[in-house]
Amino acid sequence: MVNKKRGITAMSAVSTVLAATVALAGCSSNKTEEGGTGTGGAVTTPNSNATAEGYTLPIVKDGTVTLNIAARDFPSPYSYTKGFPVWQEIEKRTGVKINWIVTPNDQYDNVMNVKLAAGKDLPDIITLPTADPVKTADDGLIIPLDELIRKYAPNISKFLKDNPEIDKKMRSPDGKLYSISSVTSGVAYTDPYGILIRQDWLDKLGLKEPKTLDDWYTVLKAFKEKDPNGNGKADEIPFEPDLKLRGLTIFGSAKGLHLFYSSGYYPDKSGKVQFEWLKPEAKELIVWLNKLYSEGLIDAEFMTKTADAARANITRSEAGATNRFLNGKASFESAMRKAGDQTAVFNMAYPPAASASENGFYEKYGPISGWFAITKDAKNPEVAIKFLDYIYASEEGNRLVTFGIEGKSYTMVNGQPKFTEFAYKNPDGLDINTALRSIGATPTMPWIRATDGPLGQQPKEIMALDPRSAEQALKVGPYLIEANPYSLPSVEESETLARYQSEITTYVDSTLAKFVTGVEPIDWDKFTKQVKALGIDKVLEVKQKQYDRYKK
Repeated sequence: MVNKKRGITAMSAVSTVLAATVALAGCSSNKTEEGGTGTGGAVTTPNSNATAEGYTLPIVKDGTVTLNIAARDFPSPYSYTKGFPVWQEIEKRTGVKINWIVTPNDQYDNVMNVKLAAGKDLPDIITLPTADPVKTADDGLIIPLDELIRKYAPNISKFLKDNPEIDKKMRSPDGKLYSISSVTSGVAYTDPYGILIRQDWLDKLGLKEPKTLDDWYTVLKAFKEKDPNGNGKADEIPFEPDLKLRGLTIFGSAKGLHLFYSSGYYPDKSGKVQFEWLKPEAKELIVWLNKLYSEGLIDAEFMTKTADAARANITRSEAGATNRFLNGKASFESAMRKAGDQTAVFNMAYPPAASASENGFYEKYGPISGWFAITKDAKNPEVAIKFLDYIYASEEGNRLVTFGIEGKSYTMVNGQPKFTEFAYKNPDGLDINTALRSIGATPTMPWIRATDGPLGQQPKEIMALDPRSAEQALKVGPYLIEANPYSLPSVEESETLARYQSEITTYVDSTLAKFVTGVEPIDWDKFTKQVKALGIDKVLEVKQKQYDRYKK
């Protein structure tokens, strides 16, 4: 059971801001001429370390230094290799030439793992394909950043000093910083992850928003049988999961299980880390999901369907609910309006609860995401860290990667960036995130969307343009809880996790998928015995150390 007041304290400041954006949205629309750009000049953000040398712009004389950067490419049809205005402007202001080494997201990990295994001719800056920068550092493939940051990165230095929880999340057990992460603390509440449901379908069928698992069964059954899209065909997909099996685990909240971001590894009230897939409540959840699947209430192809195919089902008005970030609401509605459907409305449902008198929870995204490092083969590590400092933590660089190009996607009003109609009323019908992505903003490189200050303006401005989404964010805000309360593992701990956790994860995911889809009968005793035999106790010992270290 989750107390309804849980999270309200953390939400209070954000709620105030969101409430203000709802009230202010639409008060002004500043249409500006396209093509203008901001100015360069010295990076003047004060440094938390008085000995830091910092830098001025350009970092180097134009084109004299090229940085090879390995990154996940933008979703098709966009690509770094085609030359984005945002990154052309960054090259212009820093003087640094970028040689992009990009791979589609679904191929990136395999390609870069091979590159790292070879251990030679590495790019200067790399998006790590692993969640474990400590092991990569121990292998000598990436370099420690502390001294470089102290000397040459005043903006990163200040940000870490001002945000000790973020700093703690990124540090290895030896206290060193080997890589930096994107910061998502500012979107945890403004763009939460949860379940989006077709509100117009609920209204048409005279149904209330579901809360308990019984409610969800009733609603999804009605979506399947009562033709809510009105085309006279039985083509509705009641629930269209994103992220395959993982997407369905979001219903675990109704059983008190932390299965989505925490993957089932979560401390109990006494602080002892449990593997929640071994709990009887997990079996109850799987039995319920199997019931949904057997009755056609979950997409029959959810384990094999691509993300693009799932999105197509949604935007063709065939899906009644899906697990997504709140920004999916605007994205789906925009695509459907463009296709001629003017009535579709997605809302974020309250998290599934155990009973009508109790409350569920959604696990918060972040506060960090991804790892970005400088490799051992970097020829100009000082230039690399200055470049990262500029795009990551300087106010000017942050504005480029979050708002785009001044005069095109945003304009300055009373000293504050405000999106233009290119972003929020895009002439090609793109939603705001796609419009920004089309010019190179909202990147796959490290970027900060903080809770406040100059590096936290974008989430609030996006919400200001979409009062209905802001209201939905406020609605579920009190039910958001922390996920993954762990520090990074040590090298020895990583070796233990590599020895046991990957095999356990593979077994758990494949077996539970078979249970849900009916490929195998649900034999929970056999399942739990095998998980224990594979060494879950060894994994929990490591997780306990990580948790205890983080709490200290």
